[in-house]
Amino acid sequence: MKRNHIIDTIIDNDLIPPASAVILGVSGGPDSLCLLHALSSIADMYDLVLVPVHVNHMLRPEAYEESRHLEDICERMDLELRIYEASCKDVAGELGISVEEAGRQIRYQIFDEVAAELEESGVPSDKIVIALAHNADDQAETVLFRLIRGTGPHGLAGIPSVRMSEGGYLIVRPLLNVERADIEAYIRENKLRPNIDKSNDENTYTRNRIRNELIPYLEKNFNPKIKDNLRRYAGLAYMDDALLKEIAMSDYFDSVEISGEKEEVVLNIKKLKDNPPSINSRIVSMIFELLRLEDCATFENVSAITGLIYSDHPSAGIDLPYGIRARREYDRIIFSAEEELIKPDESIAIYPRVIMAKDFIPDEDVPYAAFDFDAFNEEYPGRIGEIELRTRREGDYLPMKKGSKKIQDLLVDSKVRKTARDSILMACIGSEVLWVLPSEYFAGEQEKTKGRFSPKFHITDTTKRVLLIELDETI
Repeated sequence: MKRNHIIDTIIDNDLIPPASAVILGVSGGPDSLCLLHALSSIADMYDLVLVPVHVNHMLRPEAYEESRHLEDICERMDLELRIYEASCKDVAGELGISVEEAGRQIRYQIFDEVAAELEESGVPSDKIVIALAHNADDQAETVLFRLIRGTGPHGLAGIPSVRMSEGGYLIVRPLLNVERADIEAYIRENKLRPNIDKSNDENTYTRNRIRNELIPYLEKNFNPKIKDNLRRYAGLAYMDDALLKEIAMSDYFDSVEISGEKEEVVLNIKKLKDNPPSINSRIVSMIFELLRLEDCATFENVSAITGLIYSDHPSAGIDLPYGIRARREYDRIIFSAEEELIKPDESIAIYPRVIMAKDFIPDEDVPYAAFDFDAFNEEYPGRIGEIELRTRREGDYLPMKKGSKKIQDLLVDSKVRKTARDSILMACIGSEVLWVLPSEYFAGEQEKTKGRFSPKFHITDTTKRVLLIELDETI
């Protein structure tokens, strides 16, 4: 194996434990292709299983050709590329966020879904690592971007080299101390052919303008080492922020109560009134993360909640995004959703039928579920007519590769809010769930578009007849 600065950096930073399954987020651009090639060079030495994942955001026509080019690269490395498609524009419109933020949310959801699939297949969760290719220049640009937007000390800490994903999996950034110029040199040295996203040269997005205009201007007119200084500042801010967060963490665990039944988070503030705002603001920020409102943890929102702690008024309330309200009741602040129960779509019906395996050519744009009919019929002989579409009932379960999972637990793990859980439709036979239909209320992109399937009667190369469950469009 040919060693160089980048491979030595990856080995020396010790972020990827030996014998790990490494999910790599790859666009095919210089950064991610450099990381993919470098990790493939040391995979045998460190017993790594590489799982490259590519997300087509459906923003540019050439993105499909770039996906095929990346697939060819992975084939030459003897790696299987997982390709996912998701419309950033649609998600951004639905959530009222920027296209950039929508893309980020989609990618992290997909990484977590792939990690969960690996865990279900038998890979221990502590052996699953999500590796991303952010570099030192990205770090400098991020700090400047957040400073311009008006972030606090936590935001100025920049991109962390290690953190946990929302699904509880380790995210690492092995190239975070590697400059873009070194990555480009690695690409040339190894004769790699990365995808080049021409939109990076366009100044439509704020981050592009910072990279292409602001930083070159600052380097030329103020300080040629501005990127070094920004990275150094991020390191100092990270150390200070980590210390304050550690202090706040103790009070957080002593003061926060979670009610699963009522779906409420209660903050007991009696002991917090003597804390400085720097500690309490971090406790409030952690509650935002707990409520999956981290993108709404702006200075204004956090300050408003922190103000309730010090207020002399025993009752007050603040409306937060996504239907969440924080209300002060004497020495408690209660965070809860104030929404009506969402009803199931009564216009949806299913059409179960049996076809020969050779005739099984499903339309990938239409939701469906498919199973080995003979395996199903062996357990439920002559009972295909008993498959019904309904909402959850007590005792419902979805078979898993190992054991089974209660539907209640599945919906909680999939972050379906309580008010929407009785709107989720399922194809069932008795208490056994064959297919949880797709729904916009799932957090994961895969569950939103395809749903969740029982692996119990999965189709194999020996399947002769297929039990196909489709949506009945005649209703």
